[in-house]
Amino acid sequence: MGAKGVASAAGTAALVYLVLSGRLSSPTAAAQDEADAPRRRRRRQEEEAAAKKREERWPERAPASWREAAALAARTAGFTYAETLGKWPLGDLTFGINHYMRVQGNLQHEYTGNNCVPLEGPGLRQELIGLLRYLRLCMFFSKKPYEVFLEFGGYDHSDILIRKSKSRLMKPGFTVVRDESTKCFLLFIQGAISVKDRLTAATAAEVPFHHSMLQEGCKSSLVAGHAHCGMVAAARWIADQAIPCLSRAVEQFPDYRVKIIGHSMGAGIAAILTYMLRENKNLSSSSCIAFGPAACMTWDLAESGKDFVTTVVNKNDLVPSFGKASAANLRAEVMASSWALDLQEQIQGTRILGFVNRSVSFMRSHIPFVSNPRSKVADINMLSGTAEDESNLSAEARAAVKQHSALSSWSSIAANRQNLESFVNPTPGTKKMMSTYVGVDQNTDKPTAGESASCSRREFKLHGSDNEETDQEEKATDQEHMEQLLKALRSSSIDSQEPHQLYPPGRIMHMVVLPAPEEPCNSDRDEVIGVYETPRSKYNKIRLARSMIRDHYMPRYIQTMEMLIDKLAKDEKK
Repeated sequence: MGAKGVASAAGTAALVYLVLSGRLSSPTAAAQDEADAPRRRRRRQEEEAAAKKREERWPERAPASWREAAALAARTAGFTYAETLGKWPLGDLTFGINHYMRVQGNLQHEYTGNNCVPLEGPGLRQELIGLLRYLRLCMFFSKKPYEVFLEFGGYDHSDILIRKSKSRLMKPGFTVVRDESTKCFLLFIQGAISVKDRLTAATAAEVPFHHSMLQEGCKSSLVAGHAHCGMVAAARWIADQAIPCLSRAVEQFPDYRVKIIGHSMGAGIAAILTYMLRENKNLSSSSCIAFGPAACMTWDLAESGKDFVTTVVNKNDLVPSFGKASAANLRAEVMASSWALDLQEQIQGTRILGFVNRSVSFMRSHIPFVSNPRSKVADINMLSGTAEDESNLSAEARAAVKQHSALSSWSSIAANRQNLESFVNPTPGTKKMMSTYVGVDQNTDKPTAGESASCSRREFKLHGSDNEETDQEEKATDQEHMEQLLKALRSSSIDSQEPHQLYPPGRIMHMVVLPAPEEPCNSDRDEVIGVYETPRSKYNKIRLARSMIRDHYMPRYIQTMEMLIDKLAKDEKK
């Protein structure tokens, strides 16, 4: 009986202890749960973001159906807008780039600076002659009817291995021909000719890409990095079409080599395709000639192709250095430049000219000797033209201010809305500033001749009173509003994710035009052409120039190469 009581009491005590310990520890556990809640929520958000990122991963192959092509085209259009008007304020696009280009000057000499090796000798001339022939064949394939291309190359229909002339999204036109003169199978790839080709080039997101390097038929190392999404997908599609055919052709003609040639977007695709073909044992000797290729792969991948990819760049060609990262750097430099001061000076200069014009018109209408053509006083035509020019000037000023207001409003939609609240809903001070720029109140109709004369008389007396205090206040107010306007024009959205810096592939030969050493001059007759092997680090920056677009076209490449070949021939005769 005593033993049962002791056991019952012990059990009751243990139960009471457990209950009390649970009650005492429950607040601590609840507090711990509360502390862990933000961490769990953050982890769940990271997992959802990672899953969303995996879902939104850009395709590495060409679309298989028209639905996939339409979806990809819409996504590419959105991506292109986000990288252009979504990031670049219209003020920087319209004023900043032009000003920065003028201040920067011609930087072509940088391609002849440190670590740039000049190429010379008779071997260079022969190499350039061969490159010129390939470039002409590439231009005829891209721009001329296919029969003209065959005739120019001296090919017949038995030399054609593959012909895909019609381009689609991420499926560029290409052809494979057998060239007996060089004992090569030449694969030509079209550049951005059609709208679908341009969409392929605009799909500029970076995707993972790797290259397995072969040594004596065995894989020796793996080079990993990132490459241009549209060009990788196009290269995979061409590889699927061309590898079986080329493998059979190389088995039939074992002494023939495979050479891939392209220009612009086609050059970038050709380089990536060469990396793919060299992973095939039968095609491991494939090489590439890229004329003005797009910046299409990261540093390690580009460096690993120096033995089998030859890149040729012409003068100020923009494309080999143009990418997301270099464009972001250019945007930062343009926004940090002083283009806003130039714009402000132009607007202020227009205001001053408008006041001078109205003042002299008032003097001509009220002071007789001013309108006398034999008078010693300067005629108004010598300063600002006729009354018609006055109206044109006022109209130009009005259009300029309206354009600036519109640009800032567009910029706020794409980037930062808060900077432009005062311009979307203008305050009385803002309206006063805008009316000062235009010269008349925007809420009134165009003044008549009598009203214009009385207005000019009042303004002339106002400025003649020399009220310094009022002028200083108005100037400070105008300066403050001007700074707000320029700040709005220069506002931009900031991309939180840093893009990869892409480079042109392989060994780079850059054709540079420099002034003659004896008489530095910018005229064409005093210019000499040299070719340099330039380091890849030169192409992480966009160098603006007036001819940066023209120098990218194939006829300009041909013209420069012909001049360089002639120069080398003259040097050999000396």
